[in-house]
Amino acid sequence: MYAISPHGDLLCVEAASGKEVWRKKFDKDFGGKMMSGWAYSESPLVDGEKLVCTPGGKDAVIVALNKKTGETIWKCAMPTVGPKGNLGAGYSSIVISEGGGVRQYVTLIGKGLISAAAKDGKFLWGYNKVANGTANITTPIVSGDYVFDSSGYGTGAGLLKLSADGSGGIKAEEVYFLDANTFQNHHGGLVLVGDHLYAGHGHGAGLPKCIDFKTGKIVWQADKAPGGGSAAVTYADGNVYFRYESGLMALVAATPEGYKLKSTFKIPVKTGPSWPHTTIQDRKLFIRDNDTLMCYDIAKK
Repeated sequence: MYAISPHGDLLCVEAASGKEVWRKKFDKDFGGKMMSGWAYSESPLVDGEKLVCTPGGKDAVIVALNKKTGETIWKCAMPTVGPKGNLGAGYSSIVISEGGGVRQYVTLIGKGLISAAAKDGKFLWGYNKVANGTANITTPIVSGDYVFDSSGYGTGAGLLKLSADGSGGIKAEEVYFLDANTFQNHHGGLVLVGDHLYAGHGHGAGLPKCIDFKTGKIVWQADKAPGGGSAAVTYADGNVYFRYESGLMALVAATPEGYKLKSTFKIPVKTGPSWPHTTIQDRKLFIRDNDTLMCYDIAKK
């Protein structure tokens, strides 16, 4: 198992026993830096024999390590992407893309979206338009040659199309950009179901919204949010599970035919902002609140 602490301790442990195998420190080992004052919140990525993560350092914004030993395989230096945002890691997690025929790691850092080649860490492309100077949070959505992402604080969202540039690199072209009034995801993330995105819209808000992925057309938007604050979203069995900051869970049909709120319930434990993303496994919904873990049976009867 692999985990990153808020202070940048990357830890590998044996799953069966919890025994430590190896450890790295983002600041000491990679000159790690966050884009702003909040701590690391990334989930590391395992890809084959590599463990990939985002220290945010000048010489190591993204690193690939041997997952068994922790030894460095490659480092990607902080690229020059554009004027918006701040240097350092964002609050996003790395995802894999095969866009343009090249396997690559895509993430949202303090300066916006960036991509590094999986084989050697070579910087491939960057997109500064979705960056802000406070907190870039939402993990990108990848589908084929396309990458979508958004950030809050009055920023917006954009879709890119990736293609080979003829020299072994990748070209990233903007398909569309949605301004903050049209769509912005503060934190809570997005899910892609078929040809449509589902997410909470608004800074510090989770207004349910459906967007056509390829065109950016707003298909529907709820008149009001079922709960208060931002909403973390998870998808399963034709439904999107919205977990609101206020501690309310809402079940929304994942359909472009219109907004349909199926049910809600109040989470029984709330010791702070109800922010952690939910997880669904084996027809069970897992909800964490600080040191409390709750499990719900969501199997269809």
